[in-house]
Amino acid sequence: MQNWFECKIKYQKINEYGQEKPVAESYLVDALSFTEAESRLIKMLETELSEDFIVTGITKAKLEEVIPFEGADYWYKCKVVYKDIDEKSGKEKATQHQVLVAADDFKAAFENVSKSQEQVLVPWEIQQIALTKIVDVFPYEVDDEGENENNLTDEDVNYISDKAVE
Repeated sequence: MQNWFECKIKYQKINEYGQEKPVAESYLVDALSFTEAESRLIKMLETELSEDFIVTGITKAKLEEVIPFEGADYWYKCKVVYKDIDEKSGKEKATQHQVLVAADDFKAAFENVSKSQEQVLVPWEIQQIALTKIVDVFPYEVDDEGENENNLTDEDVNYISDKAVE
């Protein structure tokens, strides 16, 4: 189970005229807690940004799925609605899912979500596509030995995730 956190940072960037300009950026981090999201973000951005930055906010992102595509420059948030028949009442039931997809434009975002939904058996439709301010996504990575960057095994991560849900 993935827990996505949207993290916002601010820093001063020097523009082409030599003037300092305030910059605010958002990142999406897969982590077990707010604290881990902050530490992972800082660890990842220390190598990417030469400027000093501060984390200004962390919120839990309400996403069911993140769909990365190589070479895409932007992240789009899509509302996908799945339609199913309620067995008890016989009425149609709609379930909404928020999906984040990498794409270069709205058309590509629609196509990428459609590709990811090809195996879904129930009828579905994309009701909304919106460009986000997310610059990059940092998924939770496990190395070849089955340990993550905090030296936790998959069993440890599952145990912690199960306890967080309870």
